[in-house]
Amino acid sequence: MEERGLRLVTGRILRSYLHSTSANMAIMTAIALPALLGVLGIASDYAQFSSKRAELQGAADKAALAAAKELSLATSSDATIEAAAKSFASAATKNDIQTRVNVEKSGAAVAVQVQESWTPFFAHFLGADITPVIVKATAELVGQAKICVLTLDDSESDALELDNGGRLKANGCGVFVNSKHSEAISVKNRSEIAADITCAAGGVSNRGTIAPAAMTDCPQVEDPLSSRPAPTVGACDFNNRKINSGTVTLSPGVYCGGLTLTGSAKITLSEGTYVIKGGPLTFGGNAVVTGTHVGFYLSGTGAKLDFKGSAVINLSGPKDGDMAGLLFFADRAETEDHKISSSNTQTLTGTVYLPTGKLRVDPGAKVAENSAYTAIIAREIEIDQGPELVLNSDYGATDVPVPDGIRTAAQIVLSD
Repeated sequence: MEERGLRLVTGRILRSYLHSTSANMAIMTAIALPALLGVLGIASDYAQFSSKRAELQGAADKAALAAAKELSLATSSDATIEAAAKSFASAATKNDIQTRVNVEKSGAAVAVQVQESWTPFFAHFLGADITPVIVKATAELVGQAKICVLTLDDSESDALELDNGGRLKANGCGVFVNSKHSEAISVKNRSEIAADITCAAGGVSNRGTIAPAAMTDCPQVEDPLSSRPAPTVGACDFNNRKINSGTVTLSPGVYCGGLTLTGSAKITLSEGTYVIKGGPLTFGGNAVVTGTHVGFYLSGTGAKLDFKGSAVINLSGPKDGDMAGLLFFADRAETEDHKISSSNTQTLTGTVYLPTGKLRVDPGAKVAENSAYTAIIAREIEIDQGPELVLNSDYGATDVPVPDGIRTAAQIVLSD
């Protein structure tokens, strides 16, 4: 009996203790619960914040890359670049976002900011600064500079030669010489090259000025137009056409025996492709030659450029068709010597493509200064007798497209 009574008393004491302990734990839990829930709530808010931030960062990255690709196009504008960025950002997330775009054309870059406002549950009450969610991304064109000059001969000395005060100014673009000769570039007698980059596969002989200094042993640059097909050459529409006076409008077609515009003639060239077959394209005297969206294909032996005298020349290349972006395109089967000697060669907007020919520029005056952009690709180039060949690269200032590889040779990468 005593043993049984002891067990009963012990049981009552244990139950009383446990009851007392549970009550105390409940009280302690009740006191700690708000703080515990707050910690868990903030953790939940930050998890949601991290998820949103990752999603928005992906959207910003895609938007920046798309905008930079749009920037690489000659026909792009701030409006089209911004539209591309916003479109890609919206497509990459279902959230309600705000997208800001900053186009840095001087640095060939696009910065994108994507923002989303949201209301965190606990962190909002505790004042945690995690809203709005803001992310940024910057994409830029890097690598090879835009091409203003490219000489294709891979072994000759003086593949690019400047003499007697000749000057080459490449604004916002580069000069590339593929010759591996020890004197691939030759600058002498007060001559100058100013370009973003001057790069020779071989060496440089510099007795003038090259700013910044030229680089040597550069990789050869592949001809970006090597796969461009030549226009079809049909039957003759005109033969040995020569005009030396009057005001005349010419039409596209095949000009057999060449086309000569001299004297006091004032010539307007209608839009289209002019095939100059078996003879020179000559502008001379005091002729005034104007053409918008015109392209010249030089076909066969004797088809070459011959600009001389005081002829006033203002030309821009085609914006579409098989000559799109090409102001001059010389037959790859011919090795002609082309010459620009006119003291009033003011505008040559587009690409001058003479892949197997040599171009000499020697008028003692500025050449192509008023062009939105000019790119010259030739076998060799000689600048002599004091001219200043000015090659711009303001692609957005014209609707004449830039052929693939002249601007888009650079890679598009995320830099931020």
